[in-house]
Amino acid sequence: MIKIINNILSSNNYELIELPLQQQMVNIYVFRSSNESNKEEYFVTVQFHEHSDNAAVSLLDEKAQEWFEEISRSGKADQTFEKNCTMILCHEESKIKQQTILMIEEDQYNFKKNIITYNKKELTDLQDYLVQKKIEKITINVINDLINTDNGNQFLKFKQNNKQQKDHYSLFLKIALKLPFVTYTPKEKQLINLIDDIEKSLTKEQLSLYKQLENLDNEWTEKNTEQRVENIWGN
Repeated sequence: MIKIINNILSSNNYELIELPLQQQMVNIYVFRSSNESNKEEYFVTVQFHEHSDNAAVSLLDEKAQEWFEEISRSGKADQTFEKNCTMILCHEESKIKQQTILMIEEDQYNFKKNIITYNKKELTDLQDYLVQKKIEKITINVINDLINTDNGNQFLKFKQNNKQQKDHYSLFLKIALKLPFVTYTPKEKQLINLIDDIEKSLTKEQLSLYKQLENLDNEWTEKNTEQRVENIWGN
């Protein structure tokens, strides 16, 4: 899972910083916004080798502060790191309690923290989807195109069945919600031409009156209203 998150970061103007962080228990990577992006933002992606609720709790109790201090002292992160860095923890859904997720995400010390939970079916389905579609770089446009599948109907189906649906679509939505730089852009749909609909619903006589009203200027006053009505509808 962390490879997919790292792909999204590297595909959207974030650069991997080479840091010798301790990785006996976890995979951990540090990204910073590239010079081209005109941002000052950092991300730390984390995934434990062995997923468990205790491992997630240890992140809150000790690991996060250790990593925060180590990155701060490395000399490879500027002053904006301490104020604008988000940690993304990738964790199996069945191996973390909801209470633990809330504790970690609401913790205000060191990093801002977001947790992307997933199950193996979602991850496998997403990996297969990326291979089938030959997607090598997961850009924001790729994410938006997937979310807008079938002119947005896929999203409506997901809303009705979100608790049962576990596939690449559900996982992409969770990723989009947890990565703050991902902005969702609804696909433009052709608007209904209300004027045509109105005209088609009118009788021949009503349409004639409507056209006369439409062609009048906006200078309706208390004095001329009666005269204008008489001119259109007759005395």
